[in-house]
Formats: sequence, structure tokens, C-alpha cells
Amino acid sequence: MKRFKHIALWSSLALYLVLALSFVGKKRADTICSKVKVTVLDSLDDQFVTSKDVRNYLYELDRKVLGEQVANINIREIEHYLEDKPIVQRAEMYFTGDGHLHIEVDQRNPIVRIINDKGRSYYLDQAGVIIPLHRSHASHVLVASGEIKEFFEPARTRQLKCPHQNEGEKNYTLCQIHDMARFIHTQPFWRSQIEQIYVNKKGEYELIPRVGGHLIKLGAYSGYREKLRNLKAFYMKGLNNVGWNQYLEINLKYDSQIICTKR
Repeated sequence: MKRFKHIALWSSLALYLVLALSFVGKKRADTICSKVKVTVLDSLDDQFVTSKDVRNYLYELDRKVLGEQVANINIREIEHYLEDKPIVQRAEMYFTGDGHLHIEVDQRNPIVRIINDKGRSYYLDQAGVIIPLHRSHASHVLVASGEIKEFFEPARTRQLKCPHQNEGEKNYTLCQIHDMARFIHTQPFWRSQIEQIYVNKKGEYELIPRVGGHLIKLGAYSGYREKLRNLKAFYMKGLNNVGWNQYLEINLKYDSQIICTKR
């Protein structure tokens, strides 16, 4: 008898939960979307995406949101649409019980601005995604310019493809620049010191620093990390003693050598 009472009690609780959930689900489905709140995360350094931009994207999608029943709003479709924008890395949407739609957006953060040999410009992020210039915001990142040619149309390409990063690839110069930019971006010393990468007519790399009036001739792409390690040691031991404006040029083109030209 006692066992029967326990079974009856648990059955009643289960039935109550099913009915309660059904009621809550129906109430939620009938709820009207009364407000859209947009939050752009990680927007202190870059402001490529604003709340207004996200709202404009909703208008472009031509999907009614405000005033529509929550059950009729496909938030997964909208998320995918937002994430298809080159400046959006991730989008997440959810409703609260009061019918408010919350949209959280992570924007892409560029690490280098490319100015190609035709003067066209765009950004690349860590993953090589191509980010178009923003109409009102410029990101203060490393700049790469000079003899940079692409074998694709930047405005119609989403991501730079660098399978091997060697001279057999058509976009090897751009891929090399992206690799160097990623390295510089992850090194606090070089991130604060190097302002620009320049590709000369020989296809060699030159670096323009923020501090010191000298030109750094890096030379070929191969071995650039070791060259920069040697240069950092020279900065710490040499330039700190004689002064950062003593040299006109610092040449790293030759293995394990630093050749300086005085002013």
C-alpha cells in the first residue's frame, strides 16, 4: 500500500511538471517580442560593429522581429546571417521571459592593414579573414604596403588561403605578411615597436619602427623570427647604450649578422 502511494505521488508530480511545462511553453510561444537589446562584446579597441549596424543587418534580412510572436522568430537563422558578415565572428541570440530579444555579437579584431600595389586597402585578422575598411572607424594596427599583389578579388573573398606559404603559391607574399603580422601581434615588444612592413621591388621586407629613426632591412622572409630575436638583443644591449637615433639603417639580411649604418 505504501509503495502504491509513492508511485501515485511521483506520477502526480510528473503529470504536474508536464502540464506546467506545457503551459509555460505555450505562454512563451504566445509572448510578443517587445524589445531588441544588442551587446557588442570586446569593443574597447575596435568598433567595426555597432548596435546600429546589427539592427541594420536585421532590416536587411527582412525578418520581422519587433511585435512578432517569439515562436515565429527563427533566431538560429538570424545568428547564421549575422555570422556571415565578415566583421562578425560570433553571434548569439536568446529571449527572456519578458519578450526581450538579446543579441550578443563578437566582432573580428584585425591584426594588420594591407595596402596593396594598387592602393586598395583592407584588414586581416588572426585567421586570415578579410575585413573591409569601416566607413567611420580605423583600427590602429600594423600596416603592410609596397609590392603586394593578390591573385583574388578582396571584395569577393572571405578568407586568405595559405596552405604552404612558400614561393610556389600565388599569394605567397600576402601569406608571409600575414604570418609575420601574427607573430608581431603576439609579441608585446614587437607589437609596440613595429609600425609598418614594407615590401620593396625585390620582394624583400623592410620594417619601420615606432621608436628610433632607422630603417630595418629584414631581407627575405625565411628566418625572420631569428633575425628579430637578434635585433631585440641588439636593441637591449646596443641601442640602450648609444641611443636609438644613432643609426640610419639596421641590416639583418645576412645570417647571424647585424650591419648598422650611422647617420
